[in-house]
Amino acid sequence: MKKTDYRDILHSLEQVKDPATAHKIFGPRAYEAWQSVKERQVKKYIFKPSGKVQWIVVGKQREYLIYEKVGFCSCDDFFFEVMEGKALACQHLIAWKLAEILNMYDTVEEDDELFDSLLEEWKSPN
Repeated sequence: MKKTDYRDILHSLEQVKDPATAHKIFGPRAYEAWQSVKERQVKKYIFKPSGKVQWIVVGKQREYLIYEKVGFCSCDDFFFEVMEGKALACQHLIAWKLAEILNMYDTVEEDDELFDSLLEEWKSPN
């Protein structure tokens, strides 16, 4: 089975225009993603004054980091299904893309001083 390249992930995400196209491309994962969007579980953190942006999707077990420029999510599904070529994207990446396109996310502004500590918190498996 072919391993997934980040360009494949980005290409599939670029095709998303609305929940219907997401479902056609990603199947059942799109339904879960749409639920996350409707429940406002997608967060765009903007750090001031630098303007750094970090996307987060609140999942069932924890908050997941999204790196939109390379199509990466910190969830297990990404590692075990997407990277193994069994799925095009995880539900969190799909949720991020839908939320961004539809402007259905919460914006959180934080001071730059909190960036490192929040990043460590988000990277923690607990």
